[in-house]
Amino acid sequence: MDRQKYLMKYINRAKRSLNAEKMLPLLQYGVFLSLVFTLAILFVSRFFVFAYYDEIALAVACATIVATAVYMWWKRVRTKEALRRLDDFYPFNELVTALSFKENEHPLADSIMDKAVKESEKAFERFKRRTKQYWRPKALFGILIVSIITAALWIFPSETQQEAQVVEKEQEVIRDIKKEVAKLERKAESEDVKKELKELLGRLKEAETPEQALREVVKKQKELKLQEQKLQEKRLAENADGSGLTEGELQKLKDLAEVQSSLAQHALSTQKAISKLGAPLSFELQNTIGKMMEDAQTGSKNGSTSNHQTGNSNTNQGNNNQQNNGQQGQGSTGSGNNQGQGNTGSNNQGQGSTGSGNNQGQWNTGSGTGQGQGSGSGTGGQGSGSGSSAGGGAGKGSGGRTLLSIPSERLGERRPPTVDGGPLGQGNPAGEQKGQVPVTKGTVRSYEEVIGAYEERYMQSAKRMQLPRDLQNVVESYFSSLQSEQ
Repeated sequence: MDRQKYLMKYINRAKRSLNAEKMLPLLQYGVFLSLVFTLAILFVSRFFVFAYYDEIALAVACATIVATAVYMWWKRVRTKEALRRLDDFYPFNELVTALSFKENEHPLADSIMDKAVKESEKAFERFKRRTKQYWRPKALFGILIVSIITAALWIFPSETQQEAQVVEKEQEVIRDIKKEVAKLERKAESEDVKKELKELLGRLKEAETPEQALREVVKKQKELKLQEQKLQEKRLAENADGSGLTEGELQKLKDLAEVQSSLAQHALSTQKAISKLGAPLSFELQNTIGKMMEDAQTGSKNGSTSNHQTGNSNTNQGNNNQQNNGQQGQGSTGSGNNQGQGNTGSNNQGQGSTGSGNNQGQWNTGSGTGQGQGSGSGTGGQGSGSGSSAGGGAGKGSGGRTLLSIPSERLGERRPPTVDGGPLGQGNPAGEQKGQVPVTKGTVRSYEEVIGAYEERYMQSAKRMQLPRDLQNVVESYFSSLQSEQ
């Protein structure tokens, strides 16, 4: 073996030993420092609402360990330092002298190299028996004490830390809502729908609580519902005229239906998540979400029924218009005649079972069954047939619908009661209570005369209930539109 390589073998062994002796104490101090930082974060989080305090403490501890490892590598023992430290254990510094010359460079170089090789084994044994300091008692004691305190603070969180954990879960709920909306935005193909969802994402970024984010979702779902209704009305109107929606409008209608259904489902799941957190949710918002789900389910059923009818319209399709004539409510009973006319020529007559009203012109209801015969002619031929059908509908009297019954006196005042002694309708009542029934007499006035008082009462109720600003705008715009129509 080459003599220089033989000497370098001992130098590398000495280098590894010196690195272990130097780096192990640095690692102990690094662990102690990381625990101190963790303890400081946990201590501060017990007095302030510090969301994600546990994750931040763990990240700081890991970062401190990484920084310690980098510092240890930077301060590692180099080959020259190992050479110098090992040479101290040679009798006459033969190691440094031997490696300072190249072979055959000097007459004494060969003899010095032989002497260094000869003394290497003994010198390295003396090097291994040197006094070494791998452990730092103070650092180890500090690690033990800080670890116990940190574990105690972690196992027994304070009320502030528990509140911070609730905030973390709320933020997680908001993130889930954002992810769902972003997913719907990527999935939508209509530019108008994408724009609406981008606007919703911008509002969600400003939301601080899950309830605020949920309100934004419900509000946007209502707006999209109105847009869908407008497109549906437009489609029905254009179908009656013989035209139809454009391709872009049809795609928008499809995207609106999908987005509404997804938002309703996610709003319900978000409501359940908030309930699990124990956060209070307003009764109004719960009712709104429940109505959203009912509308979504009804819309899906109507959509499937509409598609089925559209598929069968190529063979036989008719538009049935019911005319309700001669409806007059007499006391507690009433009757109605409903006639249905269609392409197949069917007539339905029904005797109404219930009705109400003291004034001609009020709405009554009637339902019944009847027998009808009809004949019809088509493009391909003629035919006749008979059958039975059942019809139900609402009858409209000859009077107008612009009158309201206004109580002449305020309810709750002590006045002699008015007894309604009219005859009862046919049927078996579920229960009957005899005695005088208080009835408030009133007057009939047009809607235009009382709209001002209605508007004032609605505004007062809106302020008293502290409605959100967007709902107040809806009420104001409603009365403004009525006044503009007048």
